[in-house]
Amino acid sequence: MTHPKQEVAAGVVTKNESVQVRDFRHDINALRALAVLAVVAYHYGMPGVAGGFAGVDVFFVISGFLITSQILEGHLRDDFSFQNFYLSRLRRIFPALAVVCAVILLWGWLHVLPYDYRATARHAVAALFFVSNLAFTGEQGYFDVAAHAKPLLHTWSLSVEGQFYIFLPICFALAWRFARRYVAWLIVGAFVISLAWCLYYGRIDVGDAFYKLSTRSWEFLAGSLLAIARFGKPNATVANTGSFLSLGVLIGSFVFLNPTLTWPGYWTLLPVGAAVALMTMRDAPMTRPLLASWPLQRVGDLSYSLYLWHWPVLVFAKQYVQMLERELSALELVGLFLLSLLMATLSWRFVEQPIRSRRGWWTARRLWSGVVVTLIIFFSVGLAIVATKGVPKRLPEYVQRASSAIFVNTPRDECFRRGDSTKDALEEFCSFGQGAVGKPTLVLWGDSHANQYLSSVSDAAATAGLNGVIATQGGCRSTLPGQPTGLVSDASQGCERFNDEVNRFIAQSTSVRTVIIGRLWSPDASFGRTVELVKQLVSIGKTVILVGPLPDPQFNVPERWSHQQLRSGHAIDFMAVPLTAQSQMLAMRDRLRVELSAQLQSGKVVLIDPFQRLCDVTQCKLVENGISYFRDTSHVSQVGSMLFTVDFLTALKTVKN
Repeated sequence: MTHPKQEVAAGVVTKNESVQVRDFRHDINALRALAVLAVVAYHYGMPGVAGGFAGVDVFFVISGFLITSQILEGHLRDDFSFQNFYLSRLRRIFPALAVVCAVILLWGWLHVLPYDYRATARHAVAALFFVSNLAFTGEQGYFDVAAHAKPLLHTWSLSVEGQFYIFLPICFALAWRFARRYVAWLIVGAFVISLAWCLYYGRIDVGDAFYKLSTRSWEFLAGSLLAIARFGKPNATVANTGSFLSLGVLIGSFVFLNPTLTWPGYWTLLPVGAAVALMTMRDAPMTRPLLASWPLQRVGDLSYSLYLWHWPVLVFAKQYVQMLERELSALELVGLFLLSLLMATLSWRFVEQPIRSRRGWWTARRLWSGVVVTLIIFFSVGLAIVATKGVPKRLPEYVQRASSAIFVNTPRDECFRRGDSTKDALEEFCSFGQGAVGKPTLVLWGDSHANQYLSSVSDAAATAGLNGVIATQGGCRSTLPGQPTGLVSDASQGCERFNDEVNRFIAQSTSVRTVIIGRLWSPDASFGRTVELVKQLVSIGKTVILVGPLPDPQFNVPERWSHQQLRSGHAIDFMAVPLTAQSQMLAMRDRLRVELSAQLQSGKVVLIDPFQRLCDVTQCKLVENGISYFRDTSHVSQVGSMLFTVDFLTALKTVKN
C-alpha cells in the first residue's frame, strides 16, 4: 500500500517519479514562437491571420503547464518555497515590463496628448501591479478600434497570468496538505467550473469575460492537468500523428478564427486543445525539424520581450501617421515589425538575461527592493500625471486649449448613469433649472448625446422659470416599454429597465408637461423607435423638444486639431468640414420633418436643428476663435453645448405658451 505522502491524485504522480521540469523543451519554446508570431501578425494586420489573437490563449496553456510542474516538483521534494516561487516569477516578468512602461511614459511625455497620457499613466501603474485586466474592464472591448490606441492594452494578459501565479501555489499547497490524493481531481473540478463559467458568462457580457481570471483560468488549468498527468513519451507513430494534427489545428485556429466569435468561448477549445496535444506529443520526429529550427527557437527565446514591445511600437507609429492624416503602409508595417524584433533582442540581452542569470548580484533582497522602489516611483509619477490631467503644461499653450475640451464634464455629471444604470448621485432623478422648487415640469431623457445638452437646457429652464429632472444613461437611447435597445447582454437589460422606469415616471407624473429627447442618431431601426416614442408621448398629452442630428466630424476633433497644430508649429483657430460631407445626417433631419410633420405643425413637437447653429451653406464649424465645439468624435463640448441655450429657451417658451 502506498503511503499518502508519496501519492498525488490517486497515483498519477508519486514521489519516486522524476519530474523533469528543468529539461529544455524545444517543442514548448517553438510553441511560444508560434504564439507570439500569431499575435504580432494579427495586430499588424497581416492577411490570413484573423485568429492570431488566439496566440495569447496558447501562452496561458504553456504557463499553466510550466508553473504547475514547478510547484509539483517542489512539493514532491518537500522544499517548495512561496518566496522562491514568487521571486522567480518577478525575476522573469517584472524587469522587462517595467522598462517598457518607463519608455512608454517617456515617449508619451514628448508626443502624447494630455487625455491619452493620463490614461496611459493609469494603465502603466495597473500593469506593474498586475491589475491592468481590471483597469481595461468596462472600457472599450479588446477588439474595438478605440481600444487599439492604448499602448499597454496587451498587458491585460500579463495581469491575468500574474493573478493566476498568486492563487495557484496557495490553492495547490492547501490541496497538497489536506487532500493530496485528490489534487488532480480538484484541478479537474476547477477546470470544469471555470470553463462552464466562461461559456455561460461569455454569452452575457463578452467584454467583461474577455479580461477576467475566472473565465480564463481553465486555459491555464488545461496546462496544469497535463503537468499533473505526466504522460510518458508516446511512440514515434503516435507522436508523429498527434504532433502533425495538433500543429495543423493550431495553425488553422490562427488562420480561420476571427474576432466576431465569442471569445473566450467554445472556439477557444481549439487552440487550447491543440497546444495541450502538441506538448503531449513532445519531440515528435515528424515535426522536430520545424519546431527545433533555429528561427523558431530564437523567436521563442525572444517571445516575452517581443510580446511586450510589438504593441506600443505599433500604437505610437499609428499615432504619428494619424498626425499626418494617413495610414501605415505595408512596407512601414514590415519596418515596425523589424524594429519590434530589435527592441525585443535588446530587452532580452540587456534586461531579461542579466537579471535571470546574474543571481550573485541580483540577490533576493536586491530584487525585492528593486521591485518595491520601482512600484513606489511609478505609483507616485502616475498619481501626479493623473492629478494634473496629463500634465498639459508640457505642451504649447494652443495645444493645451485644444486638449482641454476633452476633460470638461457636464454639470451634475454625478447624475449621469453608467451603462449598468448606477450613478454617483443618491436621488432617483437629479434636478436642473430651478432645482427642487416645485414639481418638475421637464424631463431630459436619452443617452450621452442627450446629457451633453444639460448645461444649455438647465440655463434655458432657469431663465424660463422651469425646473426638470435628468434621465440620462450612457449608451441608452430612449424607447417605449418593451422595445429593443440595440444593445447587447446586460447593457441591454439595464437600458430596458431604465427606460421602463422613465416611461412610468413620465406617464404617472401630472406635473411633467415637456420631454426633451436627444440621442446619437443613426439610420437604423432605432430611428423609427424614436419616432414612435415621440408620437406616443404626444398622444398622452406631453409636448416634446427633439434635438435632431449633429453634424458628423468623422474624427476626434480636439485630437485632430491638436495634431494639426503640433505639426504646423502654430495655433490654428478655425476648423470646419464641408456641408457636402453631411448627407446622411441631413437626410435623417429631413426624414424627421416628414415623419413628424403633423406633430410639428400642431406645436406638440419642437425640432431643434443643430445644423442651423453650427453650419452655413458651405461648411459646418468644428473650431472657431480657438475654441472647440466638440469634445470627441460626436459629442459637443461644454462651449458647444452653450451655443444651444437660445434654441432651448425659444423651444421652452413655445411649448409653454
